[in-house]
Amino acid sequence: MRILILYESRRGFTLTVARAIRDELRRRGLTASTAAIRTVDVGTLSAADALVVGTWVSGKIVAGVGPAKEAVAAIRALPDLGGRAVATFCTCDVAPRNTLQVLEDLLAARGATVVGGFTFKRRRSLQHVAAYVDAIVPALERPAAAAGA
Repeated sequence: MRILILYESRRGFTLTVARAIRDELRRRGLTASTAAIRTVDVGTLSAADALVVGTWVSGKIVAGVGPAKEAVAAIRALPDLGGRAVATFCTCDVAPRNTLQVLEDLLAARGATVVGGFTFKRRRSLQHVAAYVDAIVPALERPAAAAGA
């Protein structure tokens, strides 16, 4: 299975998480790569069996909190995902509010089968990467196996 991790990063932490997820997937023998969601090409996207999509959380603690505007625009510009399995994640300092739900809704509107999400907070959150991968891999594999049947 080929997994593409798409990310929108502002200061580099979301990219760090995306790379940590990629490395953990590779340790498990899966083919995984990363790409900035704003610059991913259709060929790279279509070669992936499943996706992981992550963004930083924009806004001020209670006002305007949600996925980065650049991530929202990039997701809306994606081609139809045709039921492809997608896991989500976001990165933040304090609280993501409904960021994961907004990502899920946007991706579902593009035809994705969203299989779960996780919030990585800046402090010591990389320790949760292995558990996140434990949770998403079986869910990402199910739709891919069903499509191949």
